[in-house]
Amino acid sequence: MRTLLQRLAVGLALVGGVLLLAAIALSLVSMLSRRLWATPITGDIELLQMTMAVVVACFLPLCEIRDRHIRVDIIATLLPRRANRVLLAISHLALAAICALLTWRTGMLALDSFAFHAQSVQLGLREGVFQVAMLPGIALMGLCALYQSLYRLTHDEVPAVIEEEAAQ
Repeated sequence: MRTLLQRLAVGLALVGGVLLLAAIALSLVSMLSRRLWATPITGDIELLQMTMAVVVACFLPLCEIRDRHIRVDIIATLLPRRANRVLLAISHLALAAICALLTWRTGMLALDSFAFHAQSVQLGLREGVFQVAMLPGIALMGLCALYQSLYRLTHDEVPAVIEEEAAQ
């Protein structure tokens, strides 16, 4: 199961990487045309904002399946190994629940955006398209978080970062 989730997360991160490179290229071309010819690309900021929301959603599952989220482990270094495992399992389960809620609400937002023909201000792009594009990343992050929660409960393993800090 972990291998499948990792492959899906890496694939989605690659899609996010391509979108990020496209956003960087758009920004660069817009800045150069603004400086050289005083004609920026119309709606560049609007397009960058919507694209970056999709890019972030694409990168989050990889971060979760590799357990690389930022966390403050001040208390974790003082607690026994079993308590750390339980705390990590609870935090991943909470993230899975939050992702389920976000997936549902983002899906509802996209449906409303399509129903009411919501468009961006300058370019008139359909907002629902970008909202739907965020759904796979949010949903996959939730699945990865659920897997991480179950893994923490069933395996006697604590991330190396916590163990290193406890040893110091």
